[in-house]
Parts: sequence; C-alpha cells; structure tokens
Amino acid sequence: MLKKLEIKNFAIIDRLVLEFGAGLNIFTGETGAGKSIIVEAIGFLLGERASSELVRSGAAQAEVTCVFGAGSLPDKLLAHYGVKKGAEFTARRQLDAGGKTRGFFEGRPVTAAFLSGLGDALVDFHGQNEHQSLMNPEVQLTLLDRYGRLENKVSVYCGEFERRRRLLDRKNARALSEEERVRLIDLYRFQLKEIEAAELKEGEEEELQAVFPRLKNAQKLFALSNQAHELLSGGDAPAIPGAEKALKALEALAELDATSSSAKENLSQALLTLKDVEESLYRYSRDLDTDPAGLDACLSRLDKISVLKKKYGAEVSGVLKKADELKEALNGLENASLDKRELEAELEKSEGRLTKLGTDLHAGRAAAAKKLSAAVLAELSGLGFGAKSSADDGESKSVRFSIAVETEDGRFGASGMDTVEFMFSANPGHPLKPLKMTASGGEMSRVMLGLKTVLAGGDSIPILVFDEVDTGVGSTVARLIGKKLSALAVSKQLFCITHMPQIAAFAGAHYYVEKVVRNGVASIKVVRLEGAAGVLEIARMLGGKTKSTELGLQHARELIEESRGDKR
Repeated sequence: MLKKLEIKNFAIIDRLVLEFGAGLNIFTGETGAGKSIIVEAIGFLLGERASSELVRSGAAQAEVTCVFGAGSLPDKLLAHYGVKKGAEFTARRQLDAGGKTRGFFEGRPVTAAFLSGLGDALVDFHGQNEHQSLMNPEVQLTLLDRYGRLENKVSVYCGEFERRRRLLDRKNARALSEEERVRLIDLYRFQLKEIEAAELKEGEEEELQAVFPRLKNAQKLFALSNQAHELLSGGDAPAIPGAEKALKALEALAELDATSSSAKENLSQALLTLKDVEESLYRYSRDLDTDPAGLDACLSRLDKISVLKKKYGAEVSGVLKKADELKEALNGLENASLDKRELEAELEKSEGRLTKLGTDLHAGRAAAAKKLSAAVLAELSGLGFGAKSSADDGESKSVRFSIAVETEDGRFGASGMDTVEFMFSANPGHPLKPLKMTASGGEMSRVMLGLKTVLAGGDSIPILVFDEVDTGVGSTVARLIGKKLSALAVSKQLFCITHMPQIAAFAGAHYYVEKVVRNGVASIKVVRLEGAAGVLEIARMLGGKTKSTELGLQHARELIEESRGDKR
C-alpha cells in the first residue's frame, strides 16, 4: 500500500505531501488542474523515463519520495527486496536539470531498472490512453499469458528461440566472405575489450554520482565539521565544557531544592546528545576524503562510463548487454568453420524443441483464453452492456467477448507460435470482430476495466492506478464503473482520476486538485475533502457551477447515499 507521497519541484508542483489509506482514493478537479502530473510523478519514481523538462522552472532538481507498506507483498518479493513482513519501506528518485536521475531504496543508491522492477511488483497503471494499447495484439498476448500464469513456459520457449537465433547467426556467418568475417572479428574484439577493460558494475554510476558532491566539496565540508566540533569541545566558549559546569551547578542545586531536578535531568540528556554530536562530527571529518586524487578518480570513472554509454547503450545495463551480444557474435564468427552438416543438425534439433515448446504453450493459451473470455464477460455484464431489445424480436441484447488464439506450424515468433486477437461485439445480429475494429472509446474503456478487474483478482499487485477510466461514458455507465471500482478497492488500494461525479461519489478518500498562482508562478494544490466539502465538489461536477444550488447539493447527497448503499 502507498502510505505517503512527497513531490518536490516536479513539473509545476513545488512541494506536495499526501498521505493515503486503503480503499478507493479519488482525485477530481478542473481539466488542466494537474491531476495527471501526480500519477506521472509516481510513474517516474518507479522507473519510467523522464525528460529534464519535468524539473520545475528555476529548480536544480526534482524529487519524488514514496513510503510503502509491505503488508500485502508475497514473501518471495519481501525477501528479494530485504523488507520485513508488515514493515514500511521508502523509495526515492531524483531528476536534475541536465536529465540525470538517481534512485534510492531505503537510503541506498539503486538503478532505474531496480525501481522499475519494484514498480512492476507494486503498481499497475492504467493511463488515459492505455485502452488504445489494448488494440495491439502483442499487448493482448501479454495479458493472456499473465492471466494464464504462463510466464515460465514463455521464458523457456524464449530461451530456446534465442538458441536457435544464435545457430542461425552462425549459419549466416559461414556465408560471409573471409575478408568480411575477419574484419568483423577485429571490430567486435576491440569493442568487447574496451567494455571488459572498464569492469563496469550495475549501480556503480549511481554510487559515484551520490559520492561526487562530497568529494567535490571535501575541503569545505572538512572545515565546517571541524568548526562545529571546535565550538562544541574547544575554542572560544565551548558548548560541552560549559554544559558540564552548568550540570554540576544544577546537581548541587537539586540537592538543596528538589523542584530543580527536572532541569538537571533535561540538561543531562542534552549533554549526552551534544557529546554524541561531537563524536559523530569527529568521525565525519576523519572519514572525509580530502585528497584531490579521490575527486579526480571519481570524475575519471564517471567520464569513462559516460563514453561507453554513448557508444554502446543508454544505461550501464545496456553496455553490459552489448558485451554479451558481442561475445555471442564473436563465437559465431570464430566458429564459422563448423561443419555444415553438424550445424544443420543442431538447427533441426532446436527447431524440434521449439515446436514442442510452442505447441505446449499454445495449449496453455487456448485454455487460458477460454477462462479469461468467460471471466471478462462476467465483469462486462455489470458495466452497462446488458439491455432488452425491442419487444417484437424478444431477444436480449448482450455483449460478446472472445479471445482467438491461432498457431501456425513452423512459424517461430519471439514469444511463441501464436497470434492472439481479442474479439468483440456489443450488438445482437453482428458477428464477433477484432476489438480494434468494433469498440467505441467508451466500450474500450469498459473492456479494459473488465480486464483489469479480472487480472487484479489473480495477481499480487497491491496498487491500481486509473487515470480517467471514464473516457467516453455517460452518467449511467459511470455509476456502474464507480460501483466496480469500489468493489475492487476492497482487496486493492486504488487511485482514480475522474471527471464523473457518479464515480467520485464512491470515494473512500476524495482529493480536490487545483492550480493556484503564487507571485505570478503556477503551482498545484491538493486538498482532501471531508463531509460537506465533498458534497460541494460533487455538486460542482454535476452542474459545472462554482456555487451550486440547493437542488444540486441535494442531488450530490443522493449520489453519495446511493453509492454507500451499493457498497453495502
């Protein structure tokens, strides 16, 4: 669960601190007020790429910090991240004006990839336009595999697919001219040697960037810490000796007058604290690296990493991946003389294994598609698709949803032999067609919500974020969506941005977001609405008026009361 969010100098947010509870957290406000920026900040913290333009104008860096509760995370993930059951943990990420980012987990530097993995375990985002991604067959395939828990089978297939690719590369390498083969070997050896000589390590760059300010300002830090140490323990009017003399006087005073004992105890505790500070300052100044060689080494290392990133990958992980690719390519080129018949035999065996793995994966996907289709249909039935048609045909209008899984022998894709297509029809008498060809914006939003609801019931991700899930729907459907979100919030923590009062009425906690201008500079303000304030906001959403009439307020109260009845 996300317990606390702190945002500093991110986009137009100067400083924002929000605390959250379980259940359905709703954000409302005028269009353009900055609601989506809050979601964007959470996404940035959890590893998403960010531009330096997100640093607030005039600020040196942006920073987002989240405090999470580990209560609902599986034991495997708790062990992976070194977090105790039921404990809290903190993640933080910074972005400077030059576009560089630094991540921290429980105070220690971590990579963007680490934060991204943490985000995958904690939060499922549904952005404003994410329902458009549902039209992509690759996204549909990923959702199906996630529902069927087929990730391990996909991973095994991908491993064999990669092995076959390497065999094909070696086969192709045999076809190269000897001159071209030698040229590529020399090039790849040079590149691999350059990367390996650097001895890069994951997280090293972040650690260097964290220690660089201390090395850069070492002399100044040493002088300031020494000055503070002197003021406490020596020099003019030292604090500790003076406090010790005062304590002796108070001890004598307390023997004569017991009412002064509290002052004596307070000074005694303060003196212990001062001595702790003195010792820590001594250790701090002693451990400072004031040798210019340390700064030069740090700068040199950062420069080396920067050069390698420009050549071979955007991140250190990309450079290391490039090294692995070079090793494989070299292996293929250097062993290009392998007997053709032996290579063909290896390739045939690999394709046989791939066919078997792909066939097994297809069977799992077909079974999962059948179950997921039924589960999504059950969710969609409560999202406004069911309605009676005209009396003369006596038929019931109902939505249809199915997942087509087709395979082709000998077709080896990166994630299997299958093509997946979500099929949909919202109208009787019309055949099922690909979702991307038939669903309107409002229908697509509801299909996505139905999918998210089904998938959320089968995984351990504790937090769901919906940025305007109400796209393209009317008030009646919005109320059904609100009811669905409220039911989902019983087992998950939900954050939802909405413009629909029918959804806002279901809020467990309601936050109003507005853009304010201070000294000519825009910023974002967020207020949690309680009681009458929540009624006023829902009335404003209903009528679009700054000041609502009594009729509007009554309508808002009715919406809230109805939502409470639906929750029960």
